[in-house]
Amino acid sequence: MKDIAILNLTRFGDLVQTSPIVIGLRKRHPAAKIHLIVKRRFRAVAEMLPDVDAIHELDGDALARIVSQPDMGFVERFRKVREMVDRLAEIHFDVVYNFTHSRASAVLLSLLDTERTTGFTLDRNGQRRVDNKWLRHIATLVRARRLSRFNLVDLYLGAAGLCGSRVPVSVHVPEPARTFAAEQLPGPGPRVAIQLGASTDTKTWSVGRFAETLNHLTQRIPSARIVLVGVAAEVEQARKLRDACPGVWFEDLVGKTSIDELAAVLERAQLLLTSDTGTMHLAAAVGTTTCSVFVGLGTPYETAVYAEDHWALMSRISCAPCGYSIKCGHTVCHEDIPPQWLAEFVQRLLEHKPVDDLSSLPRADVLRTHFDENGLLELVPLHPREPEPQDLLALAYRAAFLESIEGVAVQLEPIWQRAQIRFGIQPEKWRKALPSSLPGQLQRMDEIARHAEDIVSRLEDLGDQPAELREGSKSLRETDEAIYAIARSEPLLAPLGLAHESELEDLPDADLPTLAWMSRCVYGSLRRRVAVLRHLIEADRSLPLVQEGGST
Repeated sequence: MKDIAILNLTRFGDLVQTSPIVIGLRKRHPAAKIHLIVKRRFRAVAEMLPDVDAIHELDGDALARIVSQPDMGFVERFRKVREMVDRLAEIHFDVVYNFTHSRASAVLLSLLDTERTTGFTLDRNGQRRVDNKWLRHIATLVRARRLSRFNLVDLYLGAAGLCGSRVPVSVHVPEPARTFAAEQLPGPGPRVAIQLGASTDTKTWSVGRFAETLNHLTQRIPSARIVLVGVAAEVEQARKLRDACPGVWFEDLVGKTSIDELAAVLERAQLLLTSDTGTMHLAAAVGTTTCSVFVGLGTPYETAVYAEDHWALMSRISCAPCGYSIKCGHTVCHEDIPPQWLAEFVQRLLEHKPVDDLSSLPRADVLRTHFDENGLLELVPLHPREPEPQDLLALAYRAAFLESIEGVAVQLEPIWQRAQIRFGIQPEKWRKALPSSLPGQLQRMDEIARHAEDIVSRLEDLGDQPAELREGSKSLRETDEAIYAIARSEPLLAPLGLAHESELEDLPDADLPTLAWMSRCVYGSLRRRVAVLRHLIEADRSLPLVQEGGST
């Protein structure tokens, strides 16, 4: 390949998370020119990523406004977007990876000169579709978040054909930025960086709880220096924190650093304590340990830092994480992380002491990042606890989707071992820990999917017989609705219905034989996922995973 582009018009933390993909693409295509297409205000982040040869900046906000303008015709919108990307459209790309989940990015992608696209695109009717198995899984993930166990970086690596790379996030820190940080932070540590804000208020742990944690921490470690970082909009939060911690030594750099200077400041810290923020990804990328409190919308299973031996804390309240459309006025999940416990935990991390003998939290998980045997990031609980049904199903779904998307053979024993270590549950006890109706519902779903495969085979043999084709299509719609009905009736089975629906929606226009083959693949994928769940629940080691067809 000669020219490879990554389109990422998201926030700065998402750009840092792109670094493993860039590094992986460079290893695979050492002679290629790697382009990064980013929002103008995040160019400085892109410049720190390793192995990037060319950066193309766009006014991403203006692009989104143009595409969503209701009183502007399609032709006019197309013309305005074209004007924005004229110079970019002159480059011939071998492939463009679109990691931006928006219609605006799909429109932009349609204007580029490229041999191949991966990700969020437009079909010939102008409808947005997803042409990649890994990125399609995001549609499942966002609607069944409590059952998802894939980090977003792994989804992007999979989309780029780099699944299991074990490449952590990484950035280059410019020397002038290091000089700035050394001038701002002279003397000994230990230094603990604090990021108070987050991209949304719902993901932000309260200033009061940060303050309580720091007061306890500095009583334990009087020499600790607290470095406040963040954007100018967080100055008032920083003032409130300082006022609540009169005996704490602060270096307040909120609103006083550029992106590269922030990276250098984080590099000089021993630890970052934060909510779910872009800053945590930057800290991990410069080698600083992170301890992140996930509340509200945030869940570490999606966005924990992509590197080993970092820490995330999350409430186990039944509604966590919030849905994207939920506006919650309660802060119950915030209260499940005790500041005094967190202060002792941070102290031990700073002093490189064991943490596994700390008392377990009754209503929260303490999770460590780790690359598993397949090279994907997983979160390992600090303490074992009683399982909830979704804990067991989440382990099963991770294996089932990894098999149907990437073709990684399902190994039941490691899954059972994880369940035993993390939740103290033996394989033969899975069934008792789950709703009694689940095995029967899975069996019924498999029977319906097998029936759908038979219908598709008959349609394939019909040829040009419109009446019979219409009748067969109607029967397929009815079988699909039966599948969705089962998934809707049992939240633990929601990922099966959501993934099936997403895969069917993204089938491209094609001739009948091709479409029939693709449809059989979709039903085959569903049956394989169902088979994995059934064998895990039944403690059945035979696992005769299906059959014919393949995943789409």
